[in-house]
Amino acid sequence: MTSVSKHEQKLTDTAAAIYVLTQEDIRRAGVFTIPEALRLVPGLNVAKAASNKWAISSRGFNGVLSNKLLVMIDGRSVYTPVFSGVYWDDQSTLIQDIDRIEVIRGPGASMWGANAVNGIINIITKRADETQGNLVSAIGTPNGGRVEGRQGGKAGKDGYYRVYAQSSSAGASKNPDSTGNNDEWYRLRSGFRYDGKYSAIDTMTVQGDVYGGEQSSETRLNTFTPPYSNIVRSSENSYGGNLLARWNHNISKDSQTSVQTYIDHYSRDELVAEQDVTTLDLQGQHSIRLNDRNQFVWGGGARLNMQQLEGSPQVSFHNQNSTNHILNTFLQNEYAVVPNKLFLTVGSKFEHNDFTGLEIEPSSRLAWRATETQTVWGAVSRAVRTPSSVEQDVQITAGILPGATPTALVLVGNQDQKSEEVIAYELGHRIQVTPKLSFDTALFYNDYSNLQTVGTAGASFLNPNGTMFIQPYKVNNLGEGNTYGTEIAANWNVNQDWRLSGSYSYLYMDLKVRPGAATTLDGTEKLAPRHQFSVRSYYNLTNDVHWDNMFYYVDDVSPSADAYLRYDTRVAWLAMPGLEVSLIGRNLTGSAHTEFPNTPLAEFSRSVVGQVLWQF
Repeated sequence: MTSVSKHEQKLTDTAAAIYVLTQEDIRRAGVFTIPEALRLVPGLNVAKAASNKWAISSRGFNGVLSNKLLVMIDGRSVYTPVFSGVYWDDQSTLIQDIDRIEVIRGPGASMWGANAVNGIINIITKRADETQGNLVSAIGTPNGGRVEGRQGGKAGKDGYYRVYAQSSSAGASKNPDSTGNNDEWYRLRSGFRYDGKYSAIDTMTVQGDVYGGEQSSETRLNTFTPPYSNIVRSSENSYGGNLLARWNHNISKDSQTSVQTYIDHYSRDELVAEQDVTTLDLQGQHSIRLNDRNQFVWGGGARLNMQQLEGSPQVSFHNQNSTNHILNTFLQNEYAVVPNKLFLTVGSKFEHNDFTGLEIEPSSRLAWRATETQTVWGAVSRAVRTPSSVEQDVQITAGILPGATPTALVLVGNQDQKSEEVIAYELGHRIQVTPKLSFDTALFYNDYSNLQTVGTAGASFLNPNGTMFIQPYKVNNLGEGNTYGTEIAANWNVNQDWRLSGSYSYLYMDLKVRPGAATTLDGTEKLAPRHQFSVRSYYNLTNDVHWDNMFYYVDDVSPSADAYLRYDTRVAWLAMPGLEVSLIGRNLTGSAHTEFPNTPLAEFSRSVVGQVLWQF
């Protein structure tokens, strides 16, 4: 586990609410996309908003572009700097090539920087030497499918490689009146990874991906003539690619350095706006054990975001071409107050951006190994979510009120925005009750300030033609409040053939706005389920036949998404060495349900998925 301290650490010793999703967990759950795999993580709220849209968050503030959750794939951030969030439809890889997914619930900004406010998702793929040989997979559903392949081999004396290709598609979802939505999609994707050893102390990784595809959408566009808004159907394109290189140098068994650089480009041609975004990133770090009691990590780096934006009649940008810089340095020391018993970790990130200047994001964490089988930990952290360039430069026609002289509601950006801020307090307990039974509990209280809101920006006025009033609004930071809750996870290895896992999470949000805000944050509160629980059972009927079952309960969010109970099951048969055939049933309880409010609403009902996986 490396996501908390940027160096290898035992999960039981970490002073953070972390959950590690293993390849075995992912495979036996019968999931084939990263968002579906994240449903297995305690405390995460994962909701499918459309056939091609996901809303994923930790500890509240969910949305299709959830802006307080930092997501990385092999150390490369996939958080978009334009609209703040993650385009989950563009994030994919072969599920079989994922080694693990480390999820931190709560701030991780002292190591990873801005936007790691409520959590971090770090998706770590396998080394190339762990994916040798060939793999072919075919997945079919009544509403789409996926075909993918991978080939791995040796490259020279001490090098290994893999290449893969993937084609996936899904049909349209249905809305509550059973008519089809316009949200079908398809993607083509290909990539490679190389891992080489150049000396006894130097290793190198080079990897990259390219992708492209098309998705359909339905967008409500405001017009300046009656009926003042229309639902417009369109086809939208997206494509991109990335290239990453990482060098690791072991100075000694107590001192290691690494340097990582990547370039990432994506383009999205959407109805309301077109984006071309290129990110250049360079980071380095040094981890050293100073003595028997001190483990020190420090480093720094720079990031360059280059953006080209083109708007539409509904959305325009004052600055269509921009370049933004981020410079950072961090340091952290883990001190054994009582050797092998009590550990204090103190660190901070110092980050300078073009929007709010210098941001200091410290944390202090204490872990007490009470006994050989249990650990108690606590943490206090500060993290920020910095504004995006769009939030400073955008102008949106948010709606038009009919009348003798209609009124257009226009939202404009704010050059003087502040970073959204959280001070987080956490307390946790891990216990291995028996060699087969364990519990992990976390409590949290988050105090937020400068939350983004909307306020009036002056009185309304007539447009130059005298045909419409313009009521301006401005993005501001007049929100505040707190959230608190608990997250509990349990794991029980009943016997060598049966494993049970369960989790429960509770979240309460109390957000308010100060005078001057034109809207409340009630809608934000309603997008977070108060209660969630899950139970998973992995059972080996025989050495060659596995039967796996998953139950999920998610509380209601907003008036349009009721609480639901979901049951998935998977039966897999190892027909011969390397050849596995599986059948998965999803959403087998109840009728169709909506998981997240979207325009238009999408419902998801029972489905059957078949997979043939051949590794040779």
